[in-house]
Amino acid sequence: MLTYEKKPDSAIAEIVVDGKISDEEMNTVMAAMKADLDKGGKLKLLEDVRAFEGMEPAAFFKDPRFGLSMMKGVSHVALVTDATWLRAVAETFGFVSPVQIKVFERARIAEARAWLEAGV
Repeated sequence: MLTYEKKPDSAIAEIVVDGKISDEEMNTVMAAMKADLDKGGKLKLLEDVRAFEGMEPAAFFKDPRFGLSMMKGVSHVALVTDATWLRAVAETFGFVSPVQIKVFERARIAEARAWLEAGV
């Protein structure tokens, strides 16, 4: 499952990953996020990875291209996960990314939201 939610009066959007990501879910999230990015301004993302069980092949090949193209519209990413391998990937990518990336354990999701709210 992959979902995307953004309140109209906020620059913060939340993406939830819980299980396997379908191509249809990826298309829905990409369209919603693109619509928000097209409005201008920078987004701050909270990525709540509860469980990741892979992606359908079509979704997998869309993800890297979309991720790279949307980076210019994102200022902060709070990755919330207990997966050690995701933490390592995010921390490594943070060294070369123009986006501020911070990783939080799932038990600290409120702290992740506060960090995004305070981020300038």
